[in-house]
Amino acid sequence: MKHYIGLEFLSILTTASARSGSNLNAVLASLALGIHAQEGRPEPLPLPLLASLLEQLETRASRGRFIFALAEAFNFDAMPAVSAFLVSAHSLRQLNALLEWVPVLVHPELRFDIEDHGSAISLHPRVDSEDPRLIDHPLLVELMMAIVAHLSAQIAPNMVGARRVTFKHAPTSDPALYETYFRCPVGFHSDANTMFGDNQLLDGILPGSLPHAHKSAEETIRQHLLGDGLAPPLTMQVDYLFRQNLSLFSAGLAGLARAMNMHPRALQRQLSFAGSSYSMLLRRIRHEHAVNMLRNPNLDIDTIALKLGFTERRSFTLAFRQWQGCTPREYRSAAKRVLTT
Repeated sequence: MKHYIGLEFLSILTTASARSGSNLNAVLASLALGIHAQEGRPEPLPLPLLASLLEQLETRASRGRFIFALAEAFNFDAMPAVSAFLVSAHSLRQLNALLEWVPVLVHPELRFDIEDHGSAISLHPRVDSEDPRLIDHPLLVELMMAIVAHLSAQIAPNMVGARRVTFKHAPTSDPALYETYFRCPVGFHSDANTMFGDNQLLDGILPGSLPHAHKSAEETIRQHLLGDGLAPPLTMQVDYLFRQNLSLFSAGLAGLARAMNMHPRALQRQLSFAGSSYSMLLRRIRHEHAVNMLRNPNLDIDTIALKLGFTERRSFTLAFRQWQGCTPREYRSAAKRVLTT
């Protein structure tokens, strides 16, 4: 299956590639990535493909780090409510909510954990993947950290940013480049990927403080991107229904709409407004169920394929290879080796 990147992401990648001297055209061709020019947002890139995209662009960079250039180019211009939420905040503490929304607004497998230690606060970027190669992936983690640093500096240019940054991995380039970018001490081979900050600075008044505009932007985000603030977001409701009723995998859009007491076209419109689609959700939820079921030795692969709504094992195998880069049998064998070592 061919994968696509949206025009807004293409714009950011183009800017970052130009700044870092990377060859975007060559990388897009190498990964067979197309450009999504239709209405709505394209399906998020599978995490292995996103990691490969970053790796190739970083490797080809001839003027500094591509990852840092990408963080500098990153914005929410395609989501006006999110941009307004950022620039109208009264304090950095109000923006903690944005970190919690990362799986919906940026990528479903990327998230932040926030810990309050009294006088200090720490952020931990996390990659939620079934693939152990992607957990703590250096470039994904560095990009998440760099984007936080960039947005913080944009919103609060006169405030001290991070106090210290630590990475679990070894430096992927000259360590001095990290300290120049983050403007604080940076450590490697740490126990955790962490950005440390001063808790008191989070309450400093920001220059763009517009409380009414900030509240209005948050309401728009919660209603149209995340849900209504009371009911779970639409995509979470769909996720829950699939998990509770496996027969929905074979029911199609019409069956899912019936389960939600909606007309199929109304469901399609709402999913599109939330930046998703029925096919996107179906693929993601099937993928998550598949990797969990394959860890159960009592379920044979043919049974798993039927439970997930595939009419034949061959179709399931082809889909799983696109998700994981291996067959269900190979994945089961690899998972079994991990458990026994």
